Amino acid sequence: MNAGMAKLRGATATTTMATTNARSLTPASSSAKETTAADDEALALRLQGGDTGALGALYDRHALAIRRFAARAASASEADDIVHGVFLRAMARASTFEPARGPVRGWLFGIAAKIIQEWHRSLARKARALLRATPGDRATSGSAGARRDVTRALEHLTEAKRIVVVLAEIEGCTSEEIAHILGIPVGTVWTRLHHARLELRARLG
Repeated sequence: MNAGMAKLRGATATTTMATTNARSLTPASSSAKETTAADDEALALRLQGGDTGALGALYDRHALAIRRFAARAASASEADDIVHGVFLRAMARASTFEPARGPVRGWLFGIAAKIIQEWHRSLARKARALLRATPGDRATSGSAGARRDVTRALEHLTEAKRIVVVLAEIEGCTSEEIAHILGIPVGTVWTRLHHARLELRARLG
């Protein structure tokens, strides 16, 4: 891994340490992932049938990941509004979920990406404070500096490149998953990701 990508991933360690530790203690098996996806699918199908209780269950399962994505692809100050918008839209457009096209997680990320694009287009906002440390963070001066470096580097990317690189480098999505989430060809994902990484390497070293 080059230094730039290491810094990008390392800058998220403070806010994701607990989750990472939990996963390292209880590694998920493929069968467990399949079970989770199946449970999500069942909830989405219940939501399509008008069961609003299923929406609450999906929120509990995915709101934190959606908020994390929104905070980095847009800004921390907008993240909560985006999360609420995602689940309101998921309820209103539950019929758009098709199990054959991919898991619920990808469907929700796709809604989030669309809302972020609409948000910025309609309000003409620039992403800011993507990885801002909160007063409660116990980050060292070094990690705080890394956060600032990553924030500035991400802010210089176009929205399209920033969303792709956050999905790939921070959320761990494959190119195929990103293509499905954003509704774009895999080749476009590769191109955006390639140029985004070049720009980040140039800024982060």
